[in-house]
Amino acid sequence: MSGFCKCGDGQENLGVLGCPRLLSSVKKHIRVPLFDSQGKRNSILLSDFSDGQLTDVYLKAKFNEVDPTKRWYLTPKTYKNVEPSRTDSSYEDFSDGSRSKVDTGVKEFAGIITEIDGQVAGKMNKGACSLFGHYEVDTASSIKGEMSIDGLELFPIQVAQGSFEAVEIEPVEGSSVQRISITFQYAKTVNESQLRIINSENIDVNLLQINGALGGLLDGTGTPSATSFDASFYIECFGYFGEVIGIEGQTLPADWEITDSGLGSVVPTLITEVDGVYTFTIPSTPAETLTVKFIGVPASSLDQVYESNTITVTTP
Repeated sequence: MSGFCKCGDGQENLGVLGCPRLLSSVKKHIRVPLFDSQGKRNSILLSDFSDGQLTDVYLKAKFNEVDPTKRWYLTPKTYKNVEPSRTDSSYEDFSDGSRSKVDTGVKEFAGIITEIDGQVAGKMNKGACSLFGHYEVDTASSIKGEMSIDGLELFPIQVAQGSFEAVEIEPVEGSSVQRISITFQYAKTVNESQLRIINSENIDVNLLQINGALGGLLDGTGTPSATSFDASFYIECFGYFGEVIGIEGQTLPADWEITDSGLGSVVPTLITEVDGVYTFTIPSTPAETLTVKFIGVPASSLDQVYESNTITVTTP
């Protein structure tokens, strides 16, 4: 964290508000890449507010962003036993008894998520060595980030590269439940004087009620015909060995993208589903290779989000 004296700095007035704006205990993080694929720094813009509010439409767009370098990745469940701390600042001591600061201590985070699949730890560790930051979400569903110097943007608070770790901790019979432990440090370059809060009253959705997006894997099954084919849509990373968890109810044609070999769009006339196996009825396309992908966006940011890969189906 930045904390060294700067040349030209004077003293600051120390008056405070009678009702200060404070962040409560952190319950979730929103992980955001620091930069998008065009090299632009990701942030919440002051202009993103509508009548002083971050709307459900805005949040839904962030959690369902097509470009993964711009997407928000929300902690799937709330933290317990949060232990914020700070490393010690270091000093050099001299023989005359004086000292000079060498380095400022950095902010650290430790917390656990209970009763959750161990695979989540692996998913959270992916990209842990990349440049990313966190928006902190507290018990009131407020958001904390780092404001730009001009006051027009709120950036995610940068995580020290390589410091993030999520590990599974197995249950102990009679005394504890399965959990994953998350620890990391924030970067030294974070300017604590610029940390600001978006009050929960200015956010249309309770972020603590949103579950993190589960990556759905779309895989082809069955034998296609000229006018129909089957595909399974299931959650990729969870379930028992040899058993998958089907994603059900996604039968709106507009939620699926089907493209022929000439990159033309194929619109299903009917989609039915049983236990995660979908049957697509399509116009006659003999001897055609089709690509299929789920692209559905939920009605609200509170609804579950799925992301699928693309499969290839060849009709007879």
